[in-house]
Amino acid sequence: MSTQDAFAVFDSLTARQHETLALAATHMTSKQIAIELGLAPVTIDKRIDVVRARLGNIARTELLRLYSQWIDIHDRAIDDPIILAIQRGKQAMTAMQPADPTLTFADSLSSDLQQNWGSDLIRLRPGLRPSDLGVAGKLLCILGGAVAMMVVAALSVAFASALMSLF
Repeated sequence: MSTQDAFAVFDSLTARQHETLALAATHMTSKQIAIELGLAPVTIDKRIDVVRARLGNIARTELLRLYSQWIDIHDRAIDDPIILAIQRGKQAMTAMQPADPTLTFADSLSSDLQQNWGSDLIRLRPGLRPSDLGVAGKLLCILGGAVAMMVVAALSVAFASALMSLF
């Protein structure tokens, strides 16, 4: 495949494919790119493999070399932030600020309050909190609850069979 054909393919890529290839062109591994983008490494490999397939299954290194050339020629700054012109003067300040300077947020107080999670533990002995139990204590509580449920189920079956024997 010629360089011009490869550049035509690069022109038609999605933003996510460009993002992935731009990071790969900086010599990052699929795992590093996945961590950077918050994705699985398999997803990164699939994005790159789709582009490779469109280019005739060329090698990954060749793909990244062509993509680096394409970035240089097209002067596409994928990772650079866009810097907007800063407006100066009073007119710019009034355009950014609302006319009414008093803003209230009804739920801002609720986010500042801290919930006391241990305050509603009525069923436990005074002074005993779930955080005081170790792993073994928590497992014993779970096991005790499971045994209690099994006893209730067995008693229910026994009561049902006793009722059935009366009729």
